[in-house]
Amino acid sequence: MSLTCQPIHHFPGQTRVADRSTSRIRPAAMLRAAMLPAVMLPAVMLRAAMLRAVMLRAAMLPAVIVGAALLWTGLFATTSGAAEFFTNAQASRLGLVEVWRRQIEVPLNAQSIVEQQLYVHINNPRQYVEVVRGLKTAEDTGEESADAKASETPADQDSKPQSPLAELDVLLRIPTDRVNSFGQPIGKEEAERLARNEIRRLKRRGIEARIENRTVSRVMLYTLSDDGTVDCRDAETGEPSWMVRVGERRFGYIGMGVGEEYATIVNGGNVIELDVNNGEIVTQTTTTNTPMYGAVQCEGYTIFATIRNGIEAYPLVDPTLIPFRETVAGRALKLPVIAPGSTRLAWATDQGFVYCMEAGGAEPVVLFRLKTDGIVSGRLAAASGRRFFFGSEAGQVYAVKGTRSGKVLWSRPYGEPFFEEPVVEGNQLLIRSAYGNLFSLDTETGLLTWDDVATGVDHLFGVVDGKIYATTTTSSIGVWDLKTGRRIETLTGMRPQKVLRNIATDRLYLVGSSGHVQCLRPDRPSAELPSLGKGFGEDLMELEAELVEAKPEKEVEVQEDFTPDSGADPFGGDADPFGSGADPFGGGSDPFGS
Repeated sequence: MSLTCQPIHHFPGQTRVADRSTSRIRPAAMLRAAMLPAVMLPAVMLRAAMLRAVMLRAAMLPAVIVGAALLWTGLFATTSGAAEFFTNAQASRLGLVEVWRRQIEVPLNAQSIVEQQLYVHINNPRQYVEVVRGLKTAEDTGEESADAKASETPADQDSKPQSPLAELDVLLRIPTDRVNSFGQPIGKEEAERLARNEIRRLKRRGIEARIENRTVSRVMLYTLSDDGTVDCRDAETGEPSWMVRVGERRFGYIGMGVGEEYATIVNGGNVIELDVNNGEIVTQTTTTNTPMYGAVQCEGYTIFATIRNGIEAYPLVDPTLIPFRETVAGRALKLPVIAPGSTRLAWATDQGFVYCMEAGGAEPVVLFRLKTDGIVSGRLAAASGRRFFFGSEAGQVYAVKGTRSGKVLWSRPYGEPFFEEPVVEGNQLLIRSAYGNLFSLDTETGLLTWDDVATGVDHLFGVVDGKIYATTTTSSIGVWDLKTGRRIETLTGMRPQKVLRNIATDRLYLVGSSGHVQCLRPDRPSAELPSLGKGFGEDLMELEAELVEAKPEKEVEVQEDFTPDSGADPFGGDADPFGSGADPFGGGSDPFGS
């Protein structure tokens, strides 16, 4: 049998069986290995390019978001410089100048502000040593005769300049609380030494000057936010004084009240007293009844209206004393207001009554109540001389003097409902109706002082240099002349988030949506220091005289009501009402015949 050898078939790229033992590399595998870098490189480069693009988009995302936010703000939101605050050109055109613009410490924005208050501290004034041009004359003393002072009415006193030093040519003003290189106040002696050195330098230049001492009440701005943050700063410079956070946010913050020594924060049913010098908590008291609004401080008491038709007063100094509580007819509609320079305060209720209270003396006491024609919804306006002004929903405007039993000075109808707090400026009462009409009334008679009312007024927030500043019903700010009521200018499209009504000084305060505050003053050298309104920055004068005259005043009114005009006996004088002096039973005879 013959053996036939059969050939082994193979294909290109395959290794022969006989060659396996040699372990040689296949040509096809070598080709693929050589081509692999050329094939993979474009894919790797493409993947790297895609990764770089993703990283670039991620890096650009914040910039895109910020740009979109800025675009949205510029197109749809109001900017702080153009739409909410006065520009330099607008302020200059109205005779104003910006004093400061700062951010208030609020948790979010202006919507977080619960309440803002300006307070004039008379017991902690700021002292200045001034270098004044010229030598002292008799006019600089500001003396006035006693007859001239006695002939003045309360309105004349309101419109009179506060100090003769206001118009002096001040060359240099040195505050005694200026901080030296050691962080301590320089004091009055050092300030006077610096002033004398300046006078010597001026004399070498041929300028005569002298030293004047000026004392100005310290004006502070207090802001309460909805998270319990209390921000206190100088209202003249905007520099912060202190900031604290008090209370519990879950209770809610109703309002606050500021006095000479303490600041009251109403946190739900808790009343927290802070030291106005450093913001430290002095006392914290839980009230019997829940307060409705904020609080006012008067003569050592924190006074507030409650939800249970009452008024309560808690002692500031000694919290262990029994609080004063009084039930009145109806709930208070607004916070009580204190008459400047006195201890009398008044408020209105939803039952159509206006109450007056005396906070001085041994303890507070409610003096009288007045039934009004219509409910008084707005807060009352107070002026010197214990006078209160208010309007009712029925269109009646009242002027009441806070005497022991109350005295209505005048009452006049004007046919339009009044819901807002009036403003007293000199001898003018400015009161806005629900129709946006601003009336100017004489505080002595209640008669109109303008030929016509000012229209389109929304909220009045200041009177400076004879100009009335108010927001309008057309989302702008309007300026009117105080004497005539004529509109001077309208700043179209300008509407701040909030305006802070200021009747104590000659400053305007506007609050932006972000919480910035702008302060403006008259653009003249004499207005560098604040000019205080009548009754602000003054001691509580004639307090003892008021308490002494309270009782005789009541007796006089009772005598006028019940004492007859003649001095005759209303029962017939000395005559016997039973006839003559004879015995009606038959003289002296014995009726039994004895």
